[in-house]
Amino acid sequence: MSDRDLRDLERRTFRTVTDDGLWDVLIAGVLSMLAIAPLLSESLGDLWSSAIFVPILLATYLIIRAVRRRVVIPRVGTVRFGDDRKRRLRRFSLAMLVVNVVAVLLGLAAAMAVKRDWLDLGGGGIGYPITLGIVILVAFSVGAHMTSIPRYYLYGLMLAVAPLVGEWLWRHDLSSHHGYPIVFGAGAAIIFVTGLARFGAHLRAHPLPQDPVRG
Repeated sequence: MSDRDLRDLERRTFRTVTDDGLWDVLIAGVLSMLAIAPLLSESLGDLWSSAIFVPILLATYLIIRAVRRRVVIPRVGTVRFGDDRKRRLRRFSLAMLVVNVVAVLLGLAAAMAVKRDWLDLGGGGIGYPITLGIVILVAFSVGAHMTSIPRYYLYGLMLAVAPLVGEWLWRHDLSSHHGYPIVFGAGAAIIFVTGLARFGAHLRAHPLPQDPVRG
């Protein structure tokens, strides 16, 4: 077996073990903050409208971790990967940390920008949406590359255009808060449903092993 065949086998094994849809659920939770924080800023203020999501996302992460340990691992087991895959996993963990931190900061910035009219950063008021779209596209592209999960590229493309669509909706009086509640809410819903569907398919494809028959 060639080195290329071994790498392909490791990639397929890695996806089998890790691509259970639960990361999608966490991503949807982060996106929901971008959708809801601008709405909460009117009653909670700029800081707390985003800060309130920190314990919620932490609880979501802990629940996902427990589900993976108690539900997923008994079905697919665990594997030990080579040094290259371990390095990519460490980089992915760091990237996910950065993405979550950036998402929190962007949620706070979006709430403050909407309230104080900071979104006109040039280019006819689309500077901020373009910048946000680029950040999202880069983050999801990095995640897709490091996890070998192609649908993250599609998520990145979908969400990269979301701020521009939201801006268009807002300019045509079809949405408040520059369209963020609609576009990021819809994006979060799509990713959440996709994650649940992937999770269900993963469980069906990997049923619990039967107890061996005792003689």
